[in-house]
Order: sequence, then C-alpha cells, then structure tokens
Amino acid sequence: MSTVGKIFIADTLINKLEIPPADTVIVRVGAKTVSSKLVIRDNKLKSYMLSPQLAQTLSISRRKALQIRYDQENKLVHIGPTIGILASSLPNRVEFNPKSMQAELAFLSQISKKLKAQTYFFTPSSIDWTNKTTEGFIYRKSDSGRNIWTSSIYPLPDVIYDRISSRAGEARPGLKKIKNKLMKLPYLKYFNPSFLNKWKVHRLLIANPELMPYLPETYLLQLSSLKEMLIKYKTLFLKPCNGSQGYGIIKITSNNKGKLQYIVYGKGKYSGQADSIEDFMKRTRADRKGRSYVVQQGLNLATYKESPFDIRIIYQKNNEGEWKITKKFVRVAARGSSVANLSRGGKPETSKTVLWAIFKKNKMIINEKNDEIRNLCYMAATTLESSSNKLYGELGLDIGIDKNGNLWLIEINSKPRKTTESQLSQQIVHNSFQRPLQYAIYLAGFKTDK
Repeated sequence: MSTVGKIFIADTLINKLEIPPADTVIVRVGAKTVSSKLVIRDNKLKSYMLSPQLAQTLSISRRKALQIRYDQENKLVHIGPTIGILASSLPNRVEFNPKSMQAELAFLSQISKKLKAQTYFFTPSSIDWTNKTTEGFIYRKSDSGRNIWTSSIYPLPDVIYDRISSRAGEARPGLKKIKNKLMKLPYLKYFNPSFLNKWKVHRLLIANPELMPYLPETYLLQLSSLKEMLIKYKTLFLKPCNGSQGYGIIKITSNNKGKLQYIVYGKGKYSGQADSIEDFMKRTRADRKGRSYVVQQGLNLATYKESPFDIRIIYQKNNEGEWKITKKFVRVAARGSSVANLSRGGKPETSKTVLWAIFKKNKMIINEKNDEIRNLCYMAATTLESSSNKLYGELGLDIGIDKNGNLWLIEINSKPRKTTESQLSQQIVHNSFQRPLQYAIYLAGFKTDK
C-alpha cells in the first residue's frame, strides 16, 4: 500500500488514543483505507488534521469535523463515523405531504446534521464499487432558497441504515445482489436489512417457549390448515406473508350452519359469503393474487369506545446499543372495522388513556401491564435478532389486549413508518428519528450525546 499525504495528530491525543508512534499509519474512513505519513505535533490541543491530499483520497467532506479513534484490533486510525442511509429513491417535490416518504427522509437528514457524524443518503445505483465511494445526498437549502437534495462523493460507509421504503422497491432486480455485496465489505455494519415475512417470523418466535403464550395460533394457509382452524375458532384472520399496512387482510367468521362470512380489506373493503371452505378459497382467489398467506387465530380483543385497538410500539436501540421503547400509542380501529392500521382509518390515542379506561383506573394492574409490555418487546426483539442472525436497530411491534387482559403479539414490522407530525408529542417524534442514527454511531465504534 503506497503512502498518501499526512495526518497530523497532537501528542496528547496520541497518548489518549494509545496510537503507537510510527512513521506511517493506516487511516480509514468508511470503506476506504489509506497508508499515510504520521506527524506527531507537540501541543496541548487534543486535535488532528489531514493534509489536503489525504482528505481528497479518503473522500472526506470538509463540511463537518469528524471524530477520531484508534482501532486496536485492526491497527489503524479510524476517522468517522460515516453513516449511509440506503433508500430506493429520493423524492424531490416542491410541496409534499408531511406523512410522505420524502418528509420522513428530509426530516431524518435535518436531524443528522446535528450529530457528530458524516451522514448521507444514497441509492443502489449511485455506488462506485471500484473506488469504494458513492454519490451521497443531503437535504439542504439551495441558492434559490428551496430545499433540495444536493450531492457529493463520499466513501462507502461504516454503517448502513436500510430505509428502502416498500416491498416493491426491495424486490427490484439486482437490489438483493447489491445488498449482499455491501454486507461483505470489510468493517461495514448493516441493520434492518429487509422487510419481514409473517410466516418466517412466526416460526422464529415460536421456538422461544417464553413467547408462546403471547403468539396467536398461526399456520401457513392451506385448505387443510384452514379447515382445522375453523373447527377451533369462530373467527380467523388471513394475512399476506409479505403484506403491509393492512392491505389484503381477510377476516372470516363461521356460523352454526357452516356458512362463512368474510371481509376483504383492499383499497377499500367488501363483504362476502361462501357456502364452504372450498367455495371461500375459490371466491377469494383473485384477492389473494397468488400470494402466500398465513391463517391466524382471531382474538377476542378488548375495545375502546366500542372499537378494537392495538398498541403500536416503536422499539429502537439507543446510543449504547440497548433496546428501548421510543414511542407507544394506541391505534383504534375505525367504527365497524377490525383493522387498526392508521392507513386503514384507525385513529391514534395515548396508551395511558386507553389502559386507564379498560382496566378501570386500576394503577397496579396498569403498571403490571406496562412492565409486561416492556418484557414482551425485549423478548420478541432479541429472539428475532438472534434467531435470524440479522442486525436490527428498530422494530414496530403491534400488541393486542384481549377481554381477559391477556397480551398478544400480533405482528412485528422491521420498517415502521414514522411520520414527522404527531397529535401526541413532537419530542417523541424527534427521538424516533434520532435514535437509529445514534445507534449507527455506536455501531461504528464512536460515541454520541444522548
């Protein structure tokens, strides 16, 4: 490896970081490593500086001072952190809905500017594999005063936070190959790598005996499994394994005469009736569109103001890599609906208000349930992560409470949508965007403010 430029480091910083004195040192920024001349300065300032040639070779943006540490394991000076947020595209409309993906990405970009990190957004097509760089984007005001995405060349990052926002985007040809190639880069950490499949997740979670009491009975949809489940339960829910936002869910209710009533939740919803299970499968074939489904036990959920609800938890790792509840609120289904997703007309409410109502202001029971919710979230997240051998920094968990007060883990989502506006708490909104970035800084080996 040829030597490029110089890195100047104060002697006090050399001692603090325990950098062995030498004529040269390997310097890393993201995926790029360079051998450089080490110049130790005799002064009291705990600082460092790169020569212009070294900074250019490492593709360092001079807009922000970066942290420095010594990687004892790999014997190199690490400057960073460099955080890459992977998106399928970067919408750039002049006016946009505050609940849109553009709003989410723009808000994330604004928050990243306040952290001690070099953070950028990039897309699969912007990578230069030969030079280990990418065209990276940040959201900023242009000379005209309009907010736009502006680009620079950055090294491929220390950590990738996957924000591919849709299953369709994730299914694009070549994307899986690009992700696998990124994951094989030396030093790189990659979290929240893909959407979750409901059936695969259930099989991972059910292997933990402590989680079994919280999991609705669930099977892969087949004629035989549907028949067996209808013998056990009057109400069932059919859910697409790779579905999101409540689309494609089918609710089935059987009566004493063997007739099946069902509701299909698509762009809207419609009701139907079938004379038998075979008839039902035939009538809903077009709605299922050849997709894999699970059949799940219907739960006798508690209601709030005569509507079923679930508790949505935004569960995230913090700046020390520890799982924490960042956001907890209730989604109350629209009147006459069994689906509480906000995209399906559900309304948000504080968990305190709803738990206070259904447990009749009993503080002891409410505190016990909140402790149980925290424990359930931790068990589910750690089981999913260890069993799948994948890294997660945030999850969306949907928890139901039945009329006997029992908790049920209804679903886990690896790509929870986070809106930039809230009727509940703007500070919680801010925290929900900031925590994954703080976790990324932690993964890269650096520290950040809480």
